[in-house]
Amino acid sequence: MTISYPIRVRTLAGLLAMLFVSGCATTSRPVDFYTLSPAAVSGAQGAAANCRDVVISIGPVVWPGYIDRPQIVTRLSPNRISFDEFHRWAGPLEEDFQRVLIEDLSGLLQTDYVVKYPGKLGYNSRYRVLIHVDQFDGKPGDAVTLKVSWSVVDQSGDKEPGLHESLIRVAATGEGYEAMVAAASEAVAELSRQIAVELSPRCAVPPGK
Repeated sequence: MTISYPIRVRTLAGLLAMLFVSGCATTSRPVDFYTLSPAAVSGAQGAAANCRDVVISIGPVVWPGYIDRPQIVTRLSPNRISFDEFHRWAGPLEEDFQRVLIEDLSGLLQTDYVVKYPGKLGYNSRYRVLIHVDQFDGKPGDAVTLKVSWSVVDQSGDKEPGLHESLIRVAATGEGYEAMVAAASEAVAELSRQIAVELSPRCAVPPGK
């Protein structure tokens, strides 16, 4: 049996229409992009001002492979995670994390000399903060967990490195991804507070003492 030309044309047109509708359905969902934000922090007079003239470098930051991707990671259970294709970081999360940590520390320590390592001033810093991120994820409507090992290294070699572990959990104040990212920003701010507490008394001691 042969199929007449008009029927073939109608069949082909129907298939093309279905493909067009299918393509529209898959591309009509917009992707939302997010960034971490620095906290509105400022150091008090006195102890925080100890580091005002001290160059402090942040880095390198060692980053776990499972979050080294543009998609925001959602923790579904202790052993299960998911990657959301429609909610993504606007840039590399490692760079965003380091940028916000530097801004938060600058506010807490009242200094413009908290810098990225390696960088223009990073090699001339008195103290360097080494960071190893083990976990940085969460769940919308729940909380964000930041687990970090970090140390403060005296570049002059006068003091032993201070070794620390921080486990920070911040509850989200809303149900969506924007609230989750805000909680992630607060987790970075809390880490910066803990680092500032370690740095401030160290800055008060003159080099070589």
